[in-house]
Amino acid sequence: MLNIIKYRKKEVLIIIFILAFALIATYNIYYKFNNSESTDYNTNTLDVTYNKKNGDQINITKITPVTDSVGLSSKAYNFTIKNNTKKNIKYMINIEDNSKLYKKDDCTDYSIPKNIIKLSIHKDKEKANIYNLSDLINGNVINRIIKANSEEEYTVRVWISNNATQTTGTKMHYHGIIKVVDQGTLVATTIK
Repeated sequence: MLNIIKYRKKEVLIIIFILAFALIATYNIYYKFNNSESTDYNTNTLDVTYNKKNGDQINITKITPVTDSVGLSSKAYNFTIKNNTKKNIKYMINIEDNSKLYKKDDCTDYSIPKNIIKLSIHKDKEKANIYNLSDLINGNVINRIIKANSEEEYTVRVWISNNATQTTGTKMHYHGIIKVVDQGTLVATTIK
């Protein structure tokens, strides 16, 4: 009888140890995944969280023309804008060339023409608006007001227009950046 009690105590301790190890491992995996999947930016009044490791950067690495219906299911660039103030804030979302990356890679000559790059953007469950990148004035896609202490989620997708005449799979590519501008003056920058 005494051996059975010792054996049961040993089993319970082993099970507790295994459960504790599993909980700690799960927490660490979740924490690592959560941190690697978002990049945070801010202004004085807005927080912007990009839900992928590449943050605010948009890249098209080869010319592959597709229809709009296929483009609307292409890689998504998701981000959330949060107003941390007690007043409504006017903001803009711009899509601009990532000139730093073009300069770093010395690849300006291989830039995809903007007239064949299509872009869709939509907030939460709204219908996606589709634009040609060349039609945007100063890269401006959206001008809106976010209510006090609220947040809005956006999805941006980019693709090559089905009407493109460039050769498929060439070295041409596009480097862009998503900029959230607060009240028309402050650009959301990386939180360090």
